[in-house]
Amino acid sequence: MATRKETDLWLLERLVPGAGVNNLSVTFDVDGVVEPAALARALTLVVRRQEILRTVFRATDSELIRSVLAPDAVAVPVPGTVLEEADDGDVQAAVERFVGAPFALDGSLLVRGAVFTRDADGDGGTACTVSVALHHLVFDAMSTVSFLGELLHALQDPEGYDTTPVAAAVEPEPAAESVEFWREQLRGFRGGDEAGLWFGNPPSDTPDLAGESTWYTLSRPARSVVRRLCRELRAPEAVILLSAYCLLLSRHGAGRDLVVGSPVSVRPDGHESAIGYHVNVLPLRVRIDPAKPFKRLVNRVRSVFLEGIGHSGVPAELVLDEVRDADGGGSWRNSLCTHLFNYVPGGTSGDFAVCGLPARMRDVENGFSKFDLEFFFMPEGEAEGEDELRIRAVFRTQVFSAAEVGLLLARYDALLVRLGEELSGPVGELSVWSDADRAVVAGGHRNGLPAALPYSPAVAQFSSYTPGEWSAVRALVAAPDGSELPVRVRGELCLAEADGTVRRTGELARWLPDGRLELLGRLDRRVTVRGFAFGLDEVDAVLLAHAEVAEAASVAVAGRVVSFVAPTGGGPAEGLAERLLKQIRVSLPAAAEPDRVVVVDALPSVGGRPDLEGLRLRAEALTGRDQPPATATAVDTDELTDQLIVLWREFLKREDLKAGSGFFSHGGHSLLGVQLLQRIKRTTDVKVRIRLADLFAHPTPRGLAGFIADRSA
Repeated sequence: MATRKETDLWLLERLVPGAGVNNLSVTFDVDGVVEPAALARALTLVVRRQEILRTVFRATDSELIRSVLAPDAVAVPVPGTVLEEADDGDVQAAVERFVGAPFALDGSLLVRGAVFTRDADGDGGTACTVSVALHHLVFDAMSTVSFLGELLHALQDPEGYDTTPVAAAVEPEPAAESVEFWREQLRGFRGGDEAGLWFGNPPSDTPDLAGESTWYTLSRPARSVVRRLCRELRAPEAVILLSAYCLLLSRHGAGRDLVVGSPVSVRPDGHESAIGYHVNVLPLRVRIDPAKPFKRLVNRVRSVFLEGIGHSGVPAELVLDEVRDADGGGSWRNSLCTHLFNYVPGGTSGDFAVCGLPARMRDVENGFSKFDLEFFFMPEGEAEGEDELRIRAVFRTQVFSAAEVGLLLARYDALLVRLGEELSGPVGELSVWSDADRAVVAGGHRNGLPAALPYSPAVAQFSSYTPGEWSAVRALVAAPDGSELPVRVRGELCLAEADGTVRRTGELARWLPDGRLELLGRLDRRVTVRGFAFGLDEVDAVLLAHAEVAEAASVAVAGRVVSFVAPTGGGPAEGLAERLLKQIRVSLPAAAEPDRVVVVDALPSVGGRPDLEGLRLRAEALTGRDQPPATATAVDTDELTDQLIVLWREFLKREDLKAGSGFFSHGGHSLLGVQLLQRIKRTTDVKVRIRLADLFAHPTPRGLAGFIADRSA
């Protein structure tokens, strides 16, 4: 059977079937030609020698089964591809397609190779790119140096290559005291804003895991500050960089109590160079006191990091239950850490030789990211003044755009420079603004107060930002502690008077890169349902986008969302609620779906705006009745919903579960969810395909039944 770590990789693939989300590669360019047959022979020798590379997996409907092939049963074919008139971009695209193709978990090898040959630039010669794709189940990034050394040896001297089998390294079972250490470290952790950072998009419960990366070279002033802080604070460079990273995330909404993941090798003693999947992510919990100086934060981070290393043998998944929200609907995400820090000194970025031919590594992405954001810190060079520190930022495109990550990198640089100037001051007073942020906000005030752009028609209904009625001279976006927030970071819109008085508007807003303000809705219309924070204006915007809706206003009562809509003049109201619910299910996260849609002739209003208090009282009266919601009656009493309730109770071993009970918030987990879906497939008449991601998006019997009904229509 597969281990817990291996099973979690498989479950991640089930969220995005048909994608190479767990694929890694070793790829290098050669000034000359490596014949595909030579690579095939060398790769076969290496795989036969390394037991871990002969390890294969077979996935059934509900489990992952591990086995090992015999050495003489292994042969690795290598296709050769000639790229005619190809530039470097063409080569990169071809290699990324090769690396990104998914492996089948059907007992086949999880290693493959390819050679891409092309004309060398300008000299009439021939060059090639060698790429070996490997599944994360048998390989990690820290295996690269060992694997490359084995492959180069087998290419150079296949006859002299030692084929004596090397047993796969076996990690010891986690020590009980280490498991308890992490449980104690993480007990009570809930993180910052439930909606993630105040920056980028909120979390999605229907992930595609699409990812990109960007590179950034730390400025000379920032690099100099890092070196100085290492000397003055007597801390390793990794600790200084991690402390600043935590501070950057905190100032973007991660809160004062945050967890940052840091991958570490957990190879057993004596197997430090072993090839395989031997990485655990340490969930480093850092508490930031804004009143203390950076030195205090560095000391805390150093202590947390060193203690974590001492208990690194525990996969984070084993203590995940410590941070599950009691009322949460569950998530595909590892809620321990969605932001990673990775310090990678040395590596394989230098030049080397392949059979006497000059060669160098090529960076290849697989097009996915399992985490919202990961900063890889890669110091290069040794001599002070000549060394560089490059940052490779990998990010999920559902959460951040490349431009937004560029803003974060520039702010990280600016924060380091500022630390060099204000090291002894409280970290809560340190600005994370870059020069570009200041220029944007200054430009927005060039002709008085900045223009505002409502996020949606629903926001316009409720907006109270009317600059003409104020005597303000400056606008600012503020964090809860009152500090000003830079471009694209969400906060409360405030207006400053000439005498220094600052008025809060109650509007959620952010600066746009062109100097305008984007209004995102009223702060008092933000709610949290099943652990997911969102704005009721977002629900209203989806409703108003429907051609049959003239007015819409949603309210939250007792953890439920109730939406009131008025149809367009003369439009038929019959069946409108059901049509709207269907549209909402494909447009909003499950937690934001209204429990009920009520169709009225017209919305009550006060002062030209919807009477939200009156609607809230009406919603309380409706939800307080014993009868089920009018628009959901067919779903609540449907045979499928009743069948799902029975299965919920059986799998979760609880008899108190009902149509609205969340599978994950009542004790379910990913593997149990896979087994549940297989039971649904075998014991019901459901014909549509249900993915694990669909269960995360619709975690209640009523919600999943509605999703199935929509797909079956």
